[in-house]
Amino acid sequence: MTATQSTLRKLAQEPTLHFLIIAALLFALYGINQSRSGTVLEIEQSEIDARILLQEMTSGQALSQEQRDFITASYIEEQILVQEALAMNLDADARIHDILAQKMRHVLSGDIIQPSTSELENYFAVNTGRYQSRATVTTDELVFNTNDALPADVLALLAAGAEPEAMLDLSEGSVAPLPNVNHGDLANIFAQEFADEVFAADTGTWIGPFPSNRGQHWLRVLEHNPARTPTLEEISDRVRLDWIAAEEDTRLQQEIDALWARYTILINAITE
Repeated sequence: MTATQSTLRKLAQEPTLHFLIIAALLFALYGINQSRSGTVLEIEQSEIDARILLQEMTSGQALSQEQRDFITASYIEEQILVQEALAMNLDADARIHDILAQKMRHVLSGDIIQPSTSELENYFAVNTGRYQSRATVTTDELVFNTNDALPADVLALLAAGAEPEAMLDLSEGSVAPLPNVNHGDLANIFAQEFADEVFAADTGTWIGPFPSNRGQHWLRVLEHNPARTPTLEEISDRVRLDWIAAEEDTRLQQEIDALWARYTILINAITE
């Protein structure tokens, strides 16, 4: 390979050169089309500058002139394609309409709002139930590796509320904690009736057996945690975000209703 060929290959692999070539081609094509058609497309320099700034913030470094030219050319190309798409009525597409509608919703609900103290307190008072934590239990889960009847001495220890290690010395199995599970959790893991028994049990009582393909399960309630409603001070950030979301939905709908009032809606019937 000659030195000239080597140099050309290196240049062909250079990204900056690609930027420059593409930019030059786009500018040339744009100039030719303008001279032929006479169509004027106005481009805002501020839009191009915003894209350049965003790219510099993303990359963490200033762009070269070639890279700036490439971004400029890409933006011009995008605007040309948009104009051509509009001319061809390509915007008459359900998917495009969905995108535009969603964009308009963002525009209409663009203001950042914050509740006053009284608004936050009133919202919390009305919606207190949604912030109430469910009752839970913390248990030990003891699983014996059999669904056969347990030895009498193991059953005696279970009835006495003994520690799981004492029973595992007599019958093979395992033990693990099951912390802070609510009634629905237990019903999903085991069954509704078993969850009822566990939640009704006194602390220290073994409830079981519940058979599975792992063996038989016994649960001992270590702690009952009743349902609780936190104070507004404890969850003020969560309540504030919920208020903002609800208020934005309300204001957005008001804006949309106002837009409806500006239109007369005619629905054409389908004729056969």
